Amino acid sequence: MWPEVYAVKSENRRELKLAGASVSKRIAENSGSLDDAIYQLSALNLLDVSDTALEKISPRIDNLNHLQSLLLYRNRIAQVPGTIGQLGELKVLDLSGNRLTSLPAEFAKLHSLTTLNLSFNQLKAIDLRAFDKLSVCNLSGNELTEVPQFYLGETHHLTEVNLEKNGIVVLPEELTQQQILRVLNVGENKIEHVPKYITKCVKLKEINLKGNPLKDKRLLKLVDQCRSKQVLDYVEKNGFVPPKTPAKETTPPNGQHSTGTQEPSPTVPEENIQLKIMIHKATENTPKVTFTREARSNRPHILLCIVRNFPVTDMKKFLQLQNALHDNECGRRELATIATHDLAKVKGSLRYHAAPPGEIQITALGAAAQGKVTAEKYYADLCHQADQLRKEKKRNTYSGVHKYITLLTGKELFAYLSDEEKVISLPPLTNCDETKVSSTSTDLLVEVTSSVGHGPCVRVMNALLERMLLMEVEVVVGDTVPSSPAHAHVYKPGEKKKKSKPAAKEPAKVCYNRSATLTVEQVQLYDAEGQLHSVFPGKGDLQGNAAAGIFVEMV
Repeated sequence: MWPEVYAVKSENRRELKLAGASVSKRIAENSGSLDDAIYQLSALNLLDVSDTALEKISPRIDNLNHLQSLLLYRNRIAQVPGTIGQLGELKVLDLSGNRLTSLPAEFAKLHSLTTLNLSFNQLKAIDLRAFDKLSVCNLSGNELTEVPQFYLGETHHLTEVNLEKNGIVVLPEELTQQQILRVLNVGENKIEHVPKYITKCVKLKEINLKGNPLKDKRLLKLVDQCRSKQVLDYVEKNGFVPPKTPAKETTPPNGQHSTGTQEPSPTVPEENIQLKIMIHKATENTPKVTFTREARSNRPHILLCIVRNFPVTDMKKFLQLQNALHDNECGRRELATIATHDLAKVKGSLRYHAAPPGEIQITALGAAAQGKVTAEKYYADLCHQADQLRKEKKRNTYSGVHKYITLLTGKELFAYLSDEEKVISLPPLTNCDETKVSSTSTDLLVEVTSSVGHGPCVRVMNALLERMLLMEVEVVVGDTVPSSPAHAHVYKPGEKKKKSKPAAKEPAKVCYNRSATLTVEQVQLYDAEGQLHSVFPGKGDLQGNAAAGIFVEMV
């Protein structure tokens, strides 16, 4: 058994990372395969084997049924076993820089995938209609001649698509059905015309068309010299209008037919709307946030918003809410990290930056008596404490904040958020003690960051705001809206709902013991040149949940 594998097994760790020349040599000596003992580590959450001579993935990969992240980039893999489809919890899959020419049919069973990187392989076609949670997709550097078909259901998660360096000729109108698509990279393809309908992607902020043989010379010049906004503005007015053709009917994997147009959402009677998230525009008093180049290259995704008039009456419940999100929706902080601050304690404008840990000073949450320390010392102390506690208590795993220290292993720069006086957040580890939320807090600054993608940030923010809305609300569930307590069960927020067979054919209805409104204020994000980059939440960012009676309004 390889020493790294033995260490993971004996200490009951959840992560295994293999890289480097020595590992590559062992793999080559093992006929291009991993140590078979790896496939016995059924508790793994993360498997990372990169920059090696790995050629084969064993069909026994399905034994690792708790994997959430599988990173096998820059190897020599030419084939993926069909058993990969059994990894039902897999959220992040990176097979970039390999030798794949096709994928097994079972690949479509990975319904939990949110981030997929298959860049720089030899794929000629791929069907992604089954991936209803997919948010970030990188297929650059393949041999695609068409834009893949993505999921076309009622919910929308796709935010980033990279198709650079392929042989794509046409941008299909189906792309406009991805309502929250923000980034589209189709540089270095064979696109001659940019259709006007592409501007129907109302959330699209970044589009790369460089390196295409565009026929419109004016557009070609804009693409080379201007920002995405100017390019999209030009396309909206002067874009190519393709000749009309009969609508092509497609059948998504779930069997439901789609005509290529989205049906309008059903109107919800006003009297049934009990829970609302109200979005207000940023004001002159809203803190402005600057996003530096260093942060973009280190931990590039951040969302911020303000929750107004939200007294935290139950601090224990509020902290439990965040901890639950970190372990689940955030994938143990590998996908995203949440931070909440008392807005009254935030001073002036904000800056999202990255620097060597020795240059960052922070008063860590719960460590006010220790005062300011460098991020380098704080991280080193956490590593030391984690090993001491593990040995003293004879544990095989880390707990608390210690279980996240590996996320910064080997990082030369640490990302951080600061106001005009202090560092207020050091993701993914801690907030500062000066801005911690207390029972006297009323206005909160809410922060979600990620090194994985924009999509995970959006999903986590949606989940966080919905759960904050429900904190003081009891949910009543029954076959029909109950007339007496005898016909229903009352669930506390966070309690897992039990499955039960409906007594009637009518769908179960949900009602609440009280109405509630969460007031959310937009925050503007500026780039390093001082130009407005984005505003969150924008239209379509917060989805609501019609089935649960939660609705979103912009005022």
